[in-house]
Amino acid sequence: MQIRCYRCGWNFGLSNDELVFALEAIEAGQASHYDARCPRCRTINKVAAEQIRRGAPKPAAPPEAPAG
Repeated sequence: MQIRCYRCGWNFGLSNDELVFALEAIEAGQASHYDARCPRCRTINKVAAEQIRRGAPKPAAPPEAPAG
């Protein structure tokens, strides 16, 4: 998931691991956003919880049982 820092304009990405962590933190604390820190200027960028939910990796589907 790509984020653009509102202060310096730097584009940076959130890894799948960080997205999963952010989603767990949002759901555990009933938060409305996640604080993503820009690696260039260290400014905190608020990312909406709905945007984190859309960008988070989907859980793997269980394998289908063979017919027979």
